Amino acid sequence: MTTDDQSVTDVTHRPANAGESMADLARAADMLDAAPEAAAQAGQVAEAQALTANNESELLVTLQAIRAMAFPMLAMVTDEQRMHALGQVWNDGVLAQSAAAGAAVMEKHGWSMGSVMGQYGCYVMLVAALAPPVVMTKKILEVPKAKPAAPTAPAADGQQQ
Repeated sequence: MTTDDQSVTDVTHRPANAGESMADLARAADMLDAAPEAAAQAGQVAEAQALTANNESELLVTLQAIRAMAFPMLAMVTDEQRMHALGQVWNDGVLAQSAAAGAAVMEKHGWSMGSVMGQYGCYVMLVAALAPPVVMTKKILEVPKAKPAAPTAPAADGQQQ
């Protein structure tokens, strides 16, 4: 059987252990306080990564659509060799790298493809609608380049005429 004096004595023999326990409790309390913040930050990071990946995917599809619309217009005014060269330059790899870079910029500014197209989509459509007639007008109005004059043959005595 213990008396009140014994319990007081037991408590007085624990100061070193009590301090360690208090430090442990304080660390545990700090971890508990930090856990929701860390979880929230991890959630925000995961959400930002998902948004960036989504923007990259949507931007890639948009760039591919622009290429699909632009190339037929360019084919009207460009020869086959140049079209082939353009196809080599604007390949899927280049568009994917451009989409990744664009998605990083969009993430930095808090943009999404939905917000960008919601705000600027009508302007994009205007450009898409006007581009074919503008390209054809330029082709029609373009002044043909004069062919360079053929060099004259030197005279039989080596003198220029």
